[in-house]
Amino acid sequence: MRKADLEKRCKRFLTSLDRITDRADRIDKRMRRKSDRRWGYEMLAVSAVTAWSDFVEDIFYMSVNRDSKALSKSLGLELPRNLTLPTCEALFTTNGFLDFRSVGELRGKARKFLGSSHPFADIPSATGQAIDRLTAARNFIVHGSRGARAAYRTKVLHASDLTNLVAPGRFLTARESGRTRLAAYLDALRSGAKAVYNALN
Repeated sequence: MRKADLEKRCKRFLTSLDRITDRADRIDKRMRRKSDRRWGYEMLAVSAVTAWSDFVEDIFYMSVNRDSKALSKSLGLELPRNLTLPTCEALFTTNGFLDFRSVGELRGKARKFLGSSHPFADIPSATGQAIDRLTAARNFIVHGSRGARAAYRTKVLHASDLTNLVAPGRFLTARESGRTRLAAYLDALRSGAKAVYNALN
């Protein structure tokens, strides 16, 4: 896997964020009912986190494909330096699926299996925290379980000094410094992707 392929994947993710931003703008302009706008923003948050998850998984597998030296050391196996992409994926998904529950966990697994100079190392701490908050909001939107609700309260609402249970759609459409909270989270995803892109160069 060439470095250029990883760079293209970064650009493709940034393009998907631009599309989500455009849809948010159209929702603001065309949907008059607040309930419709809030629902639309919730769906965009789900789409954004899904796109981020796919992006980091692809970069992770593509990085193992480029150089499996750190993976070989971690597993205690002699592996070919350039594994095929399907093999890279199979090594991590044989007993389930690869799931990075936070940016910190992503960095930890990348350090273990990709080495200290992995492409996620320079994601700013504040960016990682914002991405984790958006992920918590997404989980509450999708699952609505007690655990998801508790994480949403702690990671998202309390971080914004909110004590009442504010629905995700209402939270995401609210404005701070002239822009919606969803827009700020999308910027955090852009920041994360740009940090990955810069790490490749």
